[in-house]
Amino acid sequence: MPTDLRNRMDQESLSKTKNAASGSWGGLQKITTRRPLAFALVVALSMALGACGAMGETKADYMNLIVMGNDYKKNNDFTNAIDCYSKALKEADKKYGPESGQSVTAMGYLSQIYRAQGEWRLAYMTYKRLVPLKVKFEPKARETQDLVKDFDFVKSKIIEYGIKTEDNYGAEEMKKKASSTKDKKPKKKH
Repeated sequence: MPTDLRNRMDQESLSKTKNAASGSWGGLQKITTRRPLAFALVVALSMALGACGAMGETKADYMNLIVMGNDYKKNNDFTNAIDCYSKALKEADKKYGPESGQSVTAMGYLSQIYRAQGEWRLAYMTYKRLVPLKVKFEPKARETQDLVKDFDFVKSKIIEYGIKTEDNYGAEEMKKKASSTKDKKPKKKH
């Protein structure tokens, strides 16, 4: 019996399709007669908006800056990539807020470039802002764990090279390191 019900439903569906195609209940017929008018309206509206947009200078928005930065980074033009990511970060902070995902994305790209170029102080300051946000929003994500490891690596470089930071990170470790080298006296060989 279920097959009979299915066959009957198929027949009803087929008859509705035939009626729609022939235009007997007007479903498709109304749509097809309005289609050229709708297309002309869309074309006219897009041309008008395009002309209005061409009058003013276009300002690069957040997403365009990120895409441009990625292109520069791909072509090893790190100076322009840093410039684009910095502008994107400012735009994201202003438009979406300093704790937004857009700001985190821009900071992530900046920190990668700074770390890769050995700009330890800049990388440290970027990671210092980035890592707490990632831990806050995605504490168990693998990317967050990788960022924490990268931040620890940057911290070790700050101490290793004795780089001064705005928050005076590593000053105690640097003092200990300096005092331990002074305390060590060379051994005399007999």
